[in-house]
Amino acid sequence: MISKKDIQRFKKIISSVDKPVLSVYCNVNPADPDNFGRAWYGRLKNTLKSMDELKVKLKKGKTFYDELIVFIDQLIVGARTLALFAWVNDKNELEVEHFELQVELPVVDLVRGRVETHFGKPYVLPILYAFDEFYRVGVVHVYGSKWRFYEVFLNEIKEATETFAEITPDEWNEFNEYAQIIESGVLDERTFRDKLKFKDKQKAKLQTLSHKLYIRLAQMLEKSIHDLEIDRLILMGNDWQVKLFENYLNRHIRELIIGYAPRLSNIENPSTKEILERVTPILRKAEEREEMQLIADAQSPKGVCGLQNVLEDIQMGRLQVLILPWDLHAKVYKCKDEMIFANPEEAQEHDSSYEEVELKKEVFQLVAQYATRIEFVDGAMKEKLYNELQGIAGIVRW
Repeated sequence: MISKKDIQRFKKIISSVDKPVLSVYCNVNPADPDNFGRAWYGRLKNTLKSMDELKVKLKKGKTFYDELIVFIDQLIVGARTLALFAWVNDKNELEVEHFELQVELPVVDLVRGRVETHFGKPYVLPILYAFDEFYRVGVVHVYGSKWRFYEVFLNEIKEATETFAEITPDEWNEFNEYAQIIESGVLDERTFRDKLKFKDKQKAKLQTLSHKLYIRLAQMLEKSIHDLEIDRLILMGNDWQVKLFENYLNRHIRELIIGYAPRLSNIENPSTKEILERVTPILRKAEEREEMQLIADAQSPKGVCGLQNVLEDIQMGRLQVLILPWDLHAKVYKCKDEMIFANPEEAQEHDSSYEEVELKKEVFQLVAQYATRIEFVDGAMKEKLYNELQGIAGIVRW
């Protein structure tokens, strides 16, 4: 899994490169029929071989292309998307940074095995968007004699084994005994307060121990959420126990909860694949709710739409949020002073020296100058953006 440190390191490195960078995005998904037998490798190799910029000789006599192919030959890829960045350093040696991602990226057109390449300024919008805007999700499996906490990011999952590590086996056993008592018959009562009214001293003792353990578990979870910088939370397990545990969480943690999932089929040997299958629909619903709100805001009085209007508001510093379709194809016109216009007539009026460029390769740098946040929409909301908001929209600050 890609960690926060990995991302920070990459951002620091790529921002410090003052040489032309080869940026590559390639569909390497082994489940795609077009990639049978590593067919992506041949397409990628042919694309790179056709680039004249990669024929330059390096320190050891090999070309940029030759050394890059040696690097790619060593990759054992099982992801969906390969993102690769390569350049020649001050010692005339090849440097490469790459990521293997289990997601598709916005504005990268890789249908039918297409390879997207760019040579010059690092084309990092797609991957930086993924790093910055895809949520880190925590999944708490609340069940039985051992609870588990997982981190989900970019469709990868990793157990945070240290979260509940200090709870001893004896404590888990007592806690599990308490849970079994509740499940054995007290569940017929209507409220948790009624459920917890045990007459038996042993049951009362278990209740007290469990109450204290719930408090500790909530504190441990809060620490992991803070340390891992978790953005969203999903609770998984039996409904009564999940809802009971939720009551022990502080308000900030409860506000991160976006859904609930039933307990796993194999408690002792949980499958990460099954966890992803359970939480993915919950994540997608949360994303759809947010996308619907973005489009609604763009259609309100505080919204703006159309390429010309949006570009004007960005460069006036008025735009708070820029809403783009997942498959952005817009062309714009860039002048020498970095001003960008929606049509050549406007650019000509501003400066006779301008060039046609792809918005997707300029937009990240453009919005960074004005502290504008980018949001991509897909599916039904993408169609709504195209049909009702001219394919691009925004939300203004004032």
